[in-house]
Amino acid sequence: MLRRRNRNALLKKIGFIAIILILLWLIGRTIPYLFRADTPDEAAAVAEEFYKYEQTGDFGSSWELFHPLMKERFPKSAYVQNRAHIFMQHFGVETFELEMEKPEREFDVTVVDGVKPFSEAYKVRVTQKYSGTFGQFDIVQTCYLVEDGDEWTLLWYYPNEKNEGASQDNNSE
Repeated sequence: MLRRRNRNALLKKIGFIAIILILLWLIGRTIPYLFRADTPDEAAAVAEEFYKYEQTGDFGSSWELFHPLMKERFPKSAYVQNRAHIFMQHFGVETFELEMEKPEREFDVTVVDGVKPFSEAYKVRVTQKYSGTFGQFDIVQTCYLVEDGDEWTLLWYYPNEKNEGASQDNNSE
């Protein structure tokens, strides 16, 4: 009888310790997420900064906020030259109004076909409202913000891109 009591007491102690360890593990996994409460705001701030640079025609500064995949797709000099040429010369606009939706957190996101999905990203839908030579028009663009090291960076969304030469076509405009 005495042995049975000792065994039950030992099982209760092991069970109690197991519960405590599980609770500590759960707390340890949760704490980092408590400090990430500003993450959507940080990501949105980078998107807003990117498009503010674009509004003022500072395409070099906006290019700096791109993710390395975008920088690879658009060399800086070509990007700056093409953006200024297309929007300012062809469309005859000097700036645009900007509307941004709230960022939506997504997981396992494929932004560019053929590239490993990002484990976490914030999707932002941006509307640029232009008034220029050809009247008023809106460009609606989906972009994603992902962390590259400690920095938030911006990617444009390229769904179902089948053509490897697409980046060459984009650079030649």
